[in-house]
Amino acid sequence: MSLSDKPNAEVLTPRNKMPLDTLAGVRGEMARLYRLGLNGKIRSDEMTRFVYVLKEVRACLEAEMLTDVQQRLDVLSRAMENVNGHRIIHPPAFTRS
Repeated sequence: MSLSDKPNAEVLTPRNKMPLDTLAGVRGEMARLYRLGLNGKIRSDEMTRFVYVLKEVRACLEAEMLTDVQQRLDVLSRAMENVNGHRIIHPPAFTRS
């Protein structure tokens, strides 16, 4: 029986307080769904479907964070290349054998 088919007393209230714009929020929502599944409040196939969507949200957040880090590194590397009008040559971080 899906959530929409259950009598009103058994329908779970929507949980919109958990922010899904952070990895911690997504993780918390996954844990909440897992506990609901363990306690029999939602069916395992519904839990699986919801967790799959949350995994996709997590992947988008991680990609966004990676893009942000790459942009910051680009800005820092450009700033390091030209200090006071002089190009700085950086030695390699490791030596090859």
